[in-house]
Amino acid sequence: AERMVILSAEKGSRTLMALRPVVFETTAYTIPPPRQTKRFIFCLIYYILSPVSSSRNHRLPTHVKPERYRIMLRPDLEEFTFTGEETIYLTLEKSTKKIILHAAELAISHVSMQEGSAKPVIGKVSYNIKNETVTLTFPKALSVGKKELTLHFSGILNDKMRGFYRSRYEVKGVVTHMAVSQFESTDARRAFPCIDEPAAKAVFDVTLQIPSHTTAISNSLEEEIKEHEAGIKVVKFMQTPKMSTYLLAFIVGQFEFIEKKTKEGVLVRVFTTAGKKHQAEFALDTAVKLLEFYNDYFDIDYPLPVLDLIAIPDFAAGAMENWGAVTFREATLLVDPQHTSLISKQWVALVIAHELAHMWFGNLATMEWWTHLWLNEGFATYIEHVAIDKLFPQWEIWKQFIATEHNEALTLDGLKNTHPIEVEVHHPSEISEIFDQVSYAKGSSILCMLATYLGPADFRDGLREYLKTFAYKNAQTQDLWSAFEKVSKKPVGKIMKHWTAKPGHPVVRVSQKGESLELSQHRFFSSPLSHQKDPTLWSIPLPVKFESKQNVYLFSERDFVLPAPSRAEWVKLNSGETSFVRVHYSHELLSRLEVAVTKGELRSVDRLGLIRDAFDLSAAGQADVSDALTLSKSYRQETEYVVWFELLSQLATVENLIADDAKLNSRYKNFVKDLVSEIAQKVGWEKALHEDHSDTLLRGLILYVYGKCGDGATIKTAHRLFESFIKNKKNIDPDIRSVVYTLVARGGDEKTFDLLVKLHETETLHQEKDRIARALCGFTDPKLLARTLEWSISSDVRPQDTPRIMYALFANPKSRDITWEFLKQHWEDFDKQFSGSHGFARIIEGAKEFTKSQAADDIEAFFKIHKTPELERTLKQVTEQIRANAAFKRRAKPQITAFLKSQ
Repeated sequence: AERMVILSAEKGSRTLMALRPVVFETTAYTIPPPRQTKRFIFCLIYYILSPVSSSRNHRLPTHVKPERYRIMLRPDLEEFTFTGEETIYLTLEKSTKKIILHAAELAISHVSMQEGSAKPVIGKVSYNIKNETVTLTFPKALSVGKKELTLHFSGILNDKMRGFYRSRYEVKGVVTHMAVSQFESTDARRAFPCIDEPAAKAVFDVTLQIPSHTTAISNSLEEEIKEHEAGIKVVKFMQTPKMSTYLLAFIVGQFEFIEKKTKEGVLVRVFTTAGKKHQAEFALDTAVKLLEFYNDYFDIDYPLPVLDLIAIPDFAAGAMENWGAVTFREATLLVDPQHTSLISKQWVALVIAHELAHMWFGNLATMEWWTHLWLNEGFATYIEHVAIDKLFPQWEIWKQFIATEHNEALTLDGLKNTHPIEVEVHHPSEISEIFDQVSYAKGSSILCMLATYLGPADFRDGLREYLKTFAYKNAQTQDLWSAFEKVSKKPVGKIMKHWTAKPGHPVVRVSQKGESLELSQHRFFSSPLSHQKDPTLWSIPLPVKFESKQNVYLFSERDFVLPAPSRAEWVKLNSGETSFVRVHYSHELLSRLEVAVTKGELRSVDRLGLIRDAFDLSAAGQADVSDALTLSKSYRQETEYVVWFELLSQLATVENLIADDAKLNSRYKNFVKDLVSEIAQKVGWEKALHEDHSDTLLRGLILYVYGKCGDGATIKTAHRLFESFIKNKKNIDPDIRSVVYTLVARGGDEKTFDLLVKLHETETLHQEKDRIARALCGFTDPKLLARTLEWSISSDVRPQDTPRIMYALFANPKSRDITWEFLKQHWEDFDKQFSGSHGFARIIEGAKEFTKSQAADDIEAFFKIHKTPELERTLKQVTEQIRANAAFKRRAKPQITAFLKSQ
């Protein structure tokens, strides 16, 4: 007992609480009830045998080569524990007495090594908690060659949505649980001892012992199912392809499913909890079409006989690409034709396309180490758009790519505290931080730039060359560039080097001097506070659109000269917005483009890029915000969703700066309301017959902003629709339902709050729950927002949803301060629940909306005491953005005031 008290003091309650509910905080401890006794004994064994290390290098020695894992697991869905046995068939490349494996929160009870026909050698076990390893020591040195290592172990089905965990759901009103795995990036070690690194590929033979009334899912098809004992059956699966440990999957629960085969004969199944399989039709149809498309596009057949897509009630990420057994949040897989909005349906398609792209990029050809994570995520993000554009051309998904992925990447990458696409990582806490928009969105954006430069045929063929060369192997970034060079005969490695190896991106300044356009490039910083000298010169494939012609230039110098158009012509740099750059025009060139916008002479993505750069340059201190606001008036006749999406996002950013000045804020909202009034009247509340995809998306966006800016008729209509829904059960069109809920909440009272909470409680479609949760973050009454905060961590909200709710509450100026105070007061609970999960950073990311530097000081002071290594980069980005906001506010407020007076 004394040893356990010391451990609690040394490690803090966070580590011990990972094995909740057994926490040792005093010298006295009461034995838990029988249901928890196994976990109590497990914790005692695990921690007593666990030394602590401060080693920084967490990669294992390379002389142990796993070739095959034979794994048997038996989850207990009542005790929330599991037991396991495994044999690792491995090769030793040098003689040693010790073998080190990854293991976290596992208690190993037996270790033996089989060498040929000799008697097995029994090994001893010691743990290293900090390094998440276990050392197996044998009485004498093991010889070089093939070995069979057998281990028996036990662990916990935790409630942290990582490793091998439990998810809560209901079947016919009865609360029950399933066992689910989530191993990316380094959590396979929480389910079985292994070499948990991407390059340590092996094949897996999986057997699961499960309750007879449940279903088992793993990476391949069931090979054999038989009764084991009363109430228990054994499910043995076919051997997997050679793959990394983070892609292994174990799911046990009560499911129903629908299925279909591709034209190549692959069985595709979608699994849901009871009563929801009717919501799986869209996912099944889309997955079949995507698998067929990828087979053709990559010219490599999907290598497994089955592809399962499984909807999980509790899931930290959006989805996970386990090979052959892809897991999803319910909201990213299920579609209800009556209640799912078009934007949600589109998101479901994109997520499925992303995960299925991973079957090739990531699963077949895998990054050598997490430094090259973007080879997985950047490619899947880019290719998902290629695929969806093929399946749903009417969605015009590439326009939305520029408005979302491309622009979000530019935003994060403009910070001083960004990071290169390729970033060195060591400890798992560092790895989790790079699952961000640099790896996903910037990675996909530079691929879009490269694809435009090479052309679609060479780009596709380069991908095929890469995948065929590194099938069932591991690769680094340079390997990809080499494949493109082989196919295209262009110096891709030289062109792309700084795009992945260096942080940031360039701004291209352009002005006209006589018969010449003078261009220069410099690294862009989103705030003058962050500015520093950076000698990087990027090789920029730069499409340039003159009023009468278009050319593409490769711009690799600091300064560059182009022939100028006539003084009457406009010129648009980065035409099509495919290059990952910003453009800073001289006043003369910008004024010509302003006229082109008014006349409708620029393509929608070019109109989008122009307004984005104008506002972001003002935030960076390189232009006046009044110039951007003046430019925005040229967009009054705009009709495209993606352009309004960008413009209104930028206008909201400016509004955030003056949220605490009621008089100025009111005048600003009147300006925005006047700007959108014409398009608001055009879109109306009712859908037109066979209207465009863009128009459907635009309606919700415009009506929300129009109502938020105080249009009485819009607010009245929202209340009328909500009242009819509550009283008469008259459904609201799902494409405007979020607008209705949010506008009603903005001026809502306690009765409205209670109605929304009740709706959330009774709703079964998770997309609808998400809509209601966002509305609950939109109240303006501080007392009601305080209730939202308490509700966000109650049993009525799944932990997977809490980070997004916190983000939305930070976005609301009325709840920002109380959200930060709430977070500080409950930090220990947040840390215990979310540490190590994909949603952890999201909890604090929203604080970047603060506009006073004192908030940055307070955040830094708090986390100096409450050290959280895995949030280190996120906290630097948040505090940098807050100070940038404060500086922008000081500069912009007089400019905004003068601009509004002139209107």
